[in-house]
Amino acid sequence: KVEVKVTTQVSIENVEIGVADKDQTTAARTTKVQYPGKASTVFEADYHQKIIVKFQLKDKADGTKMSAHQTFLKLTNQKTNQEIIFVADAASNKFDLDIGSSAGQFGHLSGKYSMELIIGDAVIENPFSWALGEVNLNFPEGQTPKDKGLDRYAKKPEIKHLFREPEKRPAAVVSTVFTFLVLAPVLILVLLWMKIGVNVSNFPMSLSAVGFHLCLAAIFGLYYLYWVELNMFQTVRYLGLLALPTFIFGNRLLSGIASKRKGEKKV
Repeated sequence: KVEVKVTTQVSIENVEIGVADKDQTTAARTTKVQYPGKASTVFEADYHQKIIVKFQLKDKADGTKMSAHQTFLKLTNQKTNQEIIFVADAASNKFDLDIGSSAGQFGHLSGKYSMELIIGDAVIENPFSWALGEVNLNFPEGQTPKDKGLDRYAKKPEIKHLFREPEKRPAAVVSTVFTFLVLAPVLILVLLWMKIGVNVSNFPMSLSAVGFHLCLAAIFGLYYLYWVELNMFQTVRYLGLLALPTFIFGNRLLSGIASKRKGEKKV
């Protein structure tokens, strides 16, 4: 035997809507509604009561009772359009909605709500949404959405992003002393060159040599600009432009020096 599911059309019958006390001291006052009609009266319920909705689903083909996988009762506030959806007991096709315990979902907002029954299933060919009627809910005073912060549909305050405040910079004296300390090795190098003499006779006067040293000087100048003015992204972009000619000139300069040394050794 192989169990298969066959789609079919359903009908809804014996629909009853009522309001009853939570302690069930009095019998529920129910009203029968015929699909696709709507209850003519507006139901009244407070937080001491509960809403009861009963119905039966039947297969139109053979009249057997059915249960839907998706059965919901949607209540919509007619003033704020706030929607609250509750799930029915699929086995009994019944809603038993406790108003007091569900007050938080309503935001303690009293007023008139529209009731809508939603039926759907993978094997139902005619899923439907049916407006059952209206109910006027009353919640205790002093627990409004503004007091409880439960009004999810009210306008929220604008979110403004705050960037991290920059750290306090050191005094100008500290940065000046640090600058002199950084430049001190260069000054010492120049003084030593002046003392022992600088031999520039071996400097190759070629395009590759001049271009390489100019590009190298430009890179050091770029580092200085990054320190005083440029940001990281600008520095990386300019450094990428200088890297290619520096590599080409440096490669040709080293090749020329290596060829010159090979020639001197043969002589």
